[in-house]
Amino acid sequence: MCLRRKLDRNLEFNLQTALDAIPYMDEGYREKLRPYVEKYAQYIQDFDRQNPYGVPIGTGNWAGIGPLLNFGTTVCFAHLYYPDIVAKNEVYRAANWLFGCHPYHNYSFVAAVGAARPKAVFYGNNRADFSFIPGNVAPGVLFRKPDHFENFDDWPFLWGQNEGTIAGNTQYIIFGSAFKHIVGEENN
Repeated sequence: MCLRRKLDRNLEFNLQTALDAIPYMDEGYREKLRPYVEKYAQYIQDFDRQNPYGVPIGTGNWAGIGPLLNFGTTVCFAHLYYPDIVAKNEVYRAANWLFGCHPYHNYSFVAAVGAARPKAVFYGNNRADFSFIPGNVAPGVLFRKPDHFENFDDWPFLWGQNEGTIAGNTQYIIFGSAFKHIVGEENN
């Protein structure tokens, strides 16, 4: 399926792949991608009307850190290649949520990383119950309908809230690297 059709069908999920190709493509490709980035910028702004955190909040049976990290990485690269469309301050949305600005508690979802208190109880492959592997990323806040958020830090066996996975950790490394690059621009 051609990239244009994929972007038309599911921009939020596929834009990152299109942005990843920019260094290898000509200027014409970049200009053809511009309308999609403009549409994505509107998607970013729509979250301001949906919730006070300005990020996609998972409402399924998994707490949704994967889509959040995908969102954060896409915003970072959209700003990198189209700073006139996606402002630098937008890249902080996902980081704020990840490191403790979310409902239920102010813990960071990254083990051993965070200002207020990093999450310290994970369900992971080390099976050392009530412990963590530094850098592990929890799935995050689970939304229980109709209006209850939860992320227990005293019971690791709730996999939808506390499971550290290779996929989540890998997404965090990619997002963290892109985020560090954007934040580093401020210090240059």
